[in-house]
Amino acid sequence: MENLLLFIETKDKELKKASLELLGEAARLRAAGTYKVHGVIMGGVPEDVKKKVLPYVDVLANITGPALDRYTPEGFASALAGYAKEIAPKLILASATQTGRDFLPRVAVLLGSGIASDVTGIRWSEDPVKFVRPIYGGKVLSEVSFTGYPAVVTVRPNTFAGEEPGAEEGEYLERQAGIDPGQLRTKVLRREESGQGKVDLIEADIIVSGGRGLKSAENFKVLEDLAGTIGAAVGAARSVVDAKWRDQEDQVGKSGKTVSPKLYVAVGISGAIHHTMGMDTSKVVLAVNTDPNAMIFSYADYGIVGDFAQVVPAMTEEFRKRLGR
Repeated sequence: MENLLLFIETKDKELKKASLELLGEAARLRAAGTYKVHGVIMGGVPEDVKKKVLPYVDVLANITGPALDRYTPEGFASALAGYAKEIAPKLILASATQTGRDFLPRVAVLLGSGIASDVTGIRWSEDPVKFVRPIYGGKVLSEVSFTGYPAVVTVRPNTFAGEEPGAEEGEYLERQAGIDPGQLRTKVLRREESGQGKVDLIEADIIVSGGRGLKSAENFKVLEDLAGTIGAAVGAARSVVDAKWRDQEDQVGKSGKTVSPKLYVAVGISGAIHHTMGMDTSKVVLAVNTDPNAMIFSYADYGIVGDFAQVVPAMTEEFRKRLGR
């Protein structure tokens, strides 16, 4: 049986939603007897995270050491590659979060492996396994396979449906990374989080985004009301960020974040390619725009031609009635 290695990401001592999705898919493969699943968590692992992960995997390895007390791409890559050399996995999977995208390419270099980044589908039944990647701004879906292993893959959040864990818990191991912190060329001096308590756009199930059509920063309050009602995150087009109406961390698009929510609501967004490249794999897209010829409608499953100031508050009120809020 081949080994499958997962990088499991935590934040503020909680398991990240994107990692839980990967674990669910891995549990399905494990139950089918296709792969032996190894999970890796860097640094200390809280007891509740440990208990949550163990039913999904055959082995959970907690790799620790002074070099892993804070995230650096060099430290995490060296530790994960070291464990991979020990167990010789066929595939190394991680979520395509900011952390995963940052250090998994380094893992591929250290192992001399190929890498498929930001995949939105995996065809496990095919030989060799096929990985689906959107290219050309999502206009084309490419299929990638590997001729040599191990192979490194980062998976876009919201690609897999959550699966229940197995009844049997895996083995828990502790490993020392054996990395000298003095050899690391990068060092974290300070960490600041401007959006504490906000849902990460990359992992959000529902996103409500606004563009220049909102006319002012103050009008984003209309989107925030809708987002608060339906449990969504608020995103923005690049033009909005450039105008200083929203922070850069809210930007969706080629130069911002790539998202794949179950529902994407685009309000006052024209649909320029640099924006749609960041949301083209959304499961359902609803567009609201006064221009019936706006490009965003060509990406939308549902469209409303109208003024956001009338349409969005009406949507919010209807959702409040239906959801009892």
